[in-house]
Amino acid sequence: MSIKVATDAVLDRAQWLRPVAFELPAGMIGFPEATRLEVILNPEELPFLWLRSVENHALNFIVIEPHALIQGYAIELSDDDAARLEIERPEDVFIFNVVNFKPDHPEAATVNLIGPVVVNRRTLKGRQLIISNYADYSARHPLIASGSAGQA
Repeated sequence: MSIKVATDAVLDRAQWLRPVAFELPAGMIGFPEATRLEVILNPEELPFLWLRSVENHALNFIVIEPHALIQGYAIELSDDDAARLEIERPEDVFIFNVVNFKPDHPEAATVNLIGPVVVNRRTLKGRQLIISNYADYSARHPLIASGSAGQA
């Protein structure tokens, strides 16, 4: 059984103008040392946000909140992931998807839809995980074409 997590529950934007820090006890996939991250927002760069390591500011990731850009994107968490993160309702979560840019071809940017960073808004603890419905999405979804359903 899975918990379906809606992606349209968004934190009030006024709170994003200052860094919001959260814990990722297991770190980011491939970066286990990235256990404390903060969200950085520059209004001129929206819809892009930054996840930056609190301990090492040189380690950062460009991310998006998917609800506004990826039409129809709805993740499913396993019961174990939902319990581990203490998620009780869809409104309990922030969802961030990592964006990959090719330096010479920004128009070829992709977004990882199968491995989002999911953060509990109440506890500010999160985890980068593989969603239960990963077969419905791609780890290299074209960002430019994301007005489509978001499917692989």
